[in-house]
Amino acid sequence: MPVYTQFAYKSKAQTTRGDIGRGQLYLEHLSPGLYLELQSIKLHLHTGVDSQVLPPESTPYMIRGYKLRERIERSTSTWASSAGSAGSIVISFGNSFNEIPTIFATPSGGDENIQCVIGTKSKTGFTLTWKDDTATDHTSLTFDWLACGM
Repeated sequence: MPVYTQFAYKSKAQTTRGDIGRGQLYLEHLSPGLYLELQSIKLHLHTGVDSQVLPPESTPYMIRGYKLRERIERSTSTWASSAGSAGSIVISFGNSFNEIPTIFATPSGGDENIQCVIGTKSKTGFTLTWKDDTATDHTSLTFDWLACGM
């Protein structure tokens, strides 16, 4: 039969310089105001009167990794023409961006011989230029693309 132990509740002793392990910050590196606030939180003495919700503008790259109001648009576009080993396609976004976005593109079919680059970019679209390294002629190619911006 298990034996149950009675646990006692008591406050934790204050953390001192000797309690901090290698590679951690020493308490002397904290500003006095921050150190006192951390102690208050630990002791549950803070009232939250001076606490504020941190607005996303203050940490633009820390809110899910996005800038404020950043959006992503992605799609698949097909180049079709008479046989050719190189070509380009003008792609328009469904909704224009406020700034020129960052764009990534890749051939959808997994053809390792197709190289594609993003040419002219604007807030409303971009030009995708492609080339087959083996000079094989194509009549249709599909590309996946992703645009990230505001």
